[in-house]
Amino acid sequence: MQGNCSCAFTTELTLNNLELLYQMALGSCSRYSTTPCVWLYRNRWKSYFRDIFATHGGIMKVYVKDNSGDPASPINGQINGLFFMAKNIKGQPPADSPFGEWRIQIPSDVLLSMAPNLYFADFYCMTGRIHYVTLVATKPGSTTDKYCRDKLLPLSHDNPFLFKRGRQWHVCDTPYILVELFYTEDINIYEMANESGAK
Repeated sequence: MQGNCSCAFTTELTLNNLELLYQMALGSCSRYSTTPCVWLYRNRWKSYFRDIFATHGGIMKVYVKDNSGDPASPINGQINGLFFMAKNIKGQPPADSPFGEWRIQIPSDVLLSMAPNLYFADFYCMTGRIHYVTLVATKPGSTTDKYCRDKLLPLSHDNPFLFKRGRQWHVCDTPYILVELFYTEDINIYEMANESGAK
């Protein structure tokens, strides 16, 4: 059976595509529903953290971004990083996480001072109800920063998702919107714990 079919497949989101996603995220994320973001945190299973200390000397190493989120995201398979969640409740992370039983949490101002360039990378639906805003944090002048500058939408520290007000970072806490940060530098857990108040 033959017929006429006009189909378009997107292998990688363009800047125009990302702008549309950004506008959708803006429409879902109220600037009036925010909370202090004192901590950025990463949950994983015990075996993950045990391997970091046993094999990598306490260095949490970046890994290549997988195909989670939008399968056409321009960062999939292209940049390395570590996912951190930004959701805080009255300045503290929630007690539980579906991503693992062990957690490292780092003061937001510490982490974002080391990789201060922010980019909008994705807005996607996880379960039909929960939506994720994906931001990328890069070190100025790094290879990853140069890539993101060409492929993603740069954000100021006054963006509506994860933003600075005075000296304090804040995060959007609109119901069913979660902000995640793909942090693109290795992290020395020992240094963070001893010098930066991580725990």
